[in-house]
Amino acid sequence: APVSPGAGTPTGTVTFVATDGVTTVTLTGTLSGGTTSVTTSGLVTAGVYAVTATYSGDGSFTSSVGTDTQTVAPALTTTTVSSTPDPSVVGQPVTFTATVAPVSPGAGTPTGTVTFVATDGVTTVTLTGTLSGGTTSVTTSGLVTAGAYTVTAT
Repeated sequence: APVSPGAGTPTGTVTFVATDGVTTVTLTGTLSGGTTSVTTSGLVTAGVYAVTATYSGDGSFTSSVGTDTQTVAPALTTTTVSSTPDPSVVGQPVTFTATVAPVSPGAGTPTGTVTFVATDGVTTVTLTGTLSGGTTSVTTSGLVTAGAYTVTAT
């Protein structure tokens, strides 16, 4: 916007740069009626992004800079767990599989580890797997008592 006593409607472009110190996204918008908006899905890591908007200026107006911050929160996830074979017999190898997915509007592929805890109230087996493509599997022969096991993947 022009500073008084200036008047009129600026034209040209605004370049937006958003960075969290690791990820940097640069977008350019063309002014229409003195306003422009840009949209990105490039802020892919949680954190606080410093946003700088730089107006290029035109023949009637000087360039200027404005700043803002955009906070990106971690996406919520869902975890599903399955076991095979099910049912099994005492001592038989059993594979636990977990799939971790973002909840919309979150996007991307979760990374990290999943801890599996299988318990029948007497015997407890704890295993850890590393996510690859949002999925991990671990195998155990440690289900050594007959009965129903509750399997939790965290």
